Amino acid sequence: MSGENKPGRAFMRKVMPAALIIVIVIFILARFTEVGRVIGGFWDIVKPVFFGMGLAFLMNPIMRFFEKLLLRLCPQGKAGRTEKKKAWYRRFARVVSSILALLVIVAMVAGFLVAVVPQFVEAVQYLSDNLYDKIVGVLDWADELTNYRFADTMERARTDGRINVWIDTAEKWIMDYFHLGEGDNVIHTVTEMGRQVGRSLVNGVVALFIAVYLLISKESYKGHIKRLIYGTFRRDIAELTLDVVRKAHDIFYGFIIGKIMDSIIIGMICFVSMLIMGLPYALICSFIVGVTNIIPVFGPYIGAVPTVILLFVNQPRQGILFLIYVIILQQVDGNLIGPKILGDSTGVSPFWVIVAIVVGGGLFGFFGMLLGVPTVAVLLYLLDRLMEHRTRQKGLPTEAEEYIHFH
Repeated sequence: MSGENKPGRAFMRKVMPAALIIVIVIFILARFTEVGRVIGGFWDIVKPVFFGMGLAFLMNPIMRFFEKLLLRLCPQGKAGRTEKKKAWYRRFARVVSSILALLVIVAMVAGFLVAVVPQFVEAVQYLSDNLYDKIVGVLDWADELTNYRFADTMERARTDGRINVWIDTAEKWIMDYFHLGEGDNVIHTVTEMGRQVGRSLVNGVVALFIAVYLLISKESYKGHIKRLIYGTFRRDIAELTLDVVRKAHDIFYGFIIGKIMDSIIIGMICFVSMLIMGLPYALICSFIVGVTNIIPVFGPYIGAVPTVILLFVNQPRQGILFLIYVIILQQVDGNLIGPKILGDSTGVSPFWVIVAIVVGGGLFGFFGMLLGVPTVAVLLYLLDRLMEHRTRQKGLPTEAEEYIHFH
């Protein structure tokens, strides 16, 4: 009797998980707003933890550099040193190197705040105070460029108050976008901004502590996670999981660190070149170009928009010159500098790169565009390993190319 029920039990074991997944998906779609609110609240709680993990990921190479330096300066194998003293010194070197890595990150952020923010505020204030004159200058340049063919139209734009209408429309859009207004709205907006800044500072401090603690005891956490995986899954599944985790680490590490190095180099080249060409706002424009260069494919064009507009409004010829320069610089980066630094760190085709950026940016903004490519690379690698495992179990070819003409 029990033997007759075995096929039914096997069938139920296959059907129940699929049915459960379908029920969960239907529930999420039916209660999308409520589920989104719960997920958003949960994310606000765990945000410092994930930021701390990301910060530890970025600090790890710096920490390893200082740790190797400290261990080299005071070798562990000195005569007469007991194993207990050696372990203590290794622990001491790890703590000191983690703190030094944190100080390097904090110094970089502080340097940005001191160097870039004041110049950015000054540039915005200057353009805001002289926006009318700058727009008139752009119209004069366009009038001269067209050999005064539209002189009457340009003159009407200067004299009939149309420029003031443009400026007022832009100001109204900015006020509406940031929910600014009169009276209570201003107070509410300022209060909300202050609350967000305060929360961000608290989350930042918590993330710093989490990052340091993770780096200090990263081997211990690694051991606990591996024990959890081996204790939960079969050995073959556990080994597959760990292989995917190692691959994910290699992909994210190579892509993110490589992109940061590439963007720093591009930002420095842009800064020096702008100084040589005598273009204004060199630090601000170079910073924007460098930061947006982190985003694959679309990043250079995203960074070119505000920088070109900033220079074009100030002096149209400078904006056009900088646009040509950015296009040349990005071609050099895409075909020479980037491949030398990144290599084939993800192994993702151009099609999946575009899909990852579009979907990631649509769902998670800047960080989605940044992390979309390595995330898709990991998912594709996981899918490839699973399909390879399943086809091998069925005695089928494991390579996708073998299925092009497979019958």
